Amino acid sequence: MKQGIVIGILGLTILILAGSLFVLVDDKQALKEKMGQKNDELAALALENEELSAVTGLQVTGEELAFVEEAFHVYLNYDNDSYVTRFQELSNLVVLDVLNKLKGASSLSPPVVKMKNEVEDVQIYLNPKAPHTFLVYTTTNYFLDGALVNHGSQLYEVQVLKEQEQFIIGEFKVIGNMTEVDGV
Repeated sequence: MKQGIVIGILGLTILILAGSLFVLVDDKQALKEKMGQKNDELAALALENEELSAVTGLQVTGEELAFVEEAFHVYLNYDNDSYVTRFQELSNLVVLDVLNKLKGASSLSPPVVKMKNEVEDVQIYLNPKAPHTFLVYTTTNYFLDGALVNHGSQLYEVQVLKEQEQFIIGEFKVIGNMTEVDGV
């Protein structure tokens, strides 16, 4: 009888061990599948991270774009009264070297004849090859004695820096001017 009980307990123990082994093998397989899925997800995230890293330096804020637009309005919107004084306001928006170049390209005194330059449109494009560098396409109207004498577009390249938590234009290049001549 003792022998029957021992065989019964031994059989029950073997069944429990076999069941545990079956469950462990099944759990191991499930873990392998789950690890495979997680590795695939990780590879996809790594690829996405790599793609995002390629444009990290290109991200700009609306505040930066508004700053660029404001700088061009200050520079290009002028009349006889603001022709010279606009550079004082511009001095807070550009580095000294850029300010001196812009002043050098202009007369130091306002024109004698009544004139006005007016910004019609400012379009800002991000240069994907250089962080915080923009191509700025402006359309302006130039009036003499109240009559429109020039409707033209200009293309600039500017680089924006951030100094002491404030934006400032560090580089300013005139790429070209396009002036309409009798609607052509």
